[in-house]
Amino acid sequence: MRAVAALRSELSKIFRMRITWASVAVVIVLAGLITWGSHHERDRIDVEHSLGDQFIVAGNSITALFIAHAVLQAATLMLIPLLVAVVVGGLVAGEKQTGTLRTMLARPVSRRAILLSKLAAAWTYTVTLTVAMGAFALGLGYVIFGWGDLVILRHGLTILEPGLGLTRLLMAYGLATAAMWAVASIALMLSVIFDNPMTAAGITVAFLMVSGIISLMPYFSSIEPHLLTSHLRLFNEVLAAKIDVPELMKSAMYIAGYIVIPVIVALGVFERRDVTC
Repeated sequence: MRAVAALRSELSKIFRMRITWASVAVVIVLAGLITWGSHHERDRIDVEHSLGDQFIVAGNSITALFIAHAVLQAATLMLIPLLVAVVVGGLVAGEKQTGTLRTMLARPVSRRAILLSKLAAAWTYTVTLTVAMGAFALGLGYVIFGWGDLVILRHGLTILEPGLGLTRLLMAYGLATAAMWAVASIALMLSVIFDNPMTAAGITVAFLMVSGIISLMPYFSSIEPHLLTSHLRLFNEVLAAKIDVPELMKSAMYIAGYIVIPVIVALGVFERRDVTC
């Protein structure tokens, strides 16, 4: 019961933070901008422009599913990882800085329960962020463009009929959320290690940026498959005409590792370190 009470407290705190709802507003604005841009440039966003004049596609290539897919691709590139890092990076370090962590640890609740409740709250926030973004993009896309096939211009042309397209898109959003859980786990670990929330958030973002840069350099091709940034967009695997299950499982295992290892480290540090000073 104490663990449940701790979880409720953490959920209440994270959803009372202004930055939580500001970040939701940011991804909604992004969805709106992409929808507006797609409507404004719909004559230029054409399958023919990407594949040449040998292809003729009947109907609209821009649909609600297309918008939801475009928003997902854009937001997961850097925006959502940044927002998750900023919010989650302050869950422990922020409370230590303000002195509220000392009071929390004086209660008859184990440190493990407190940290796991913060992790659960961080993951809930991540789900809220992606669901709000996807729902708004899908709804606004439907109002502006209507329903239709999911047209994907990546490594060629993939067209998924509406039912299958929606299913694959839901799977993609689920996988993207899981990938952001890995970012949240890293940010929480750094929030435990460092006293300043901006330091925790900054190092999380720096880690992602450095990993992304390294993955583009041929000198580091041997370690590129092991970097988190190489697997953050594993959702693209379910958006192909045929899902490459072995490759999807490989990326999922890496994401799981980047979730579990930081949580184990955070628990070890949080339970042993004097974080109340």
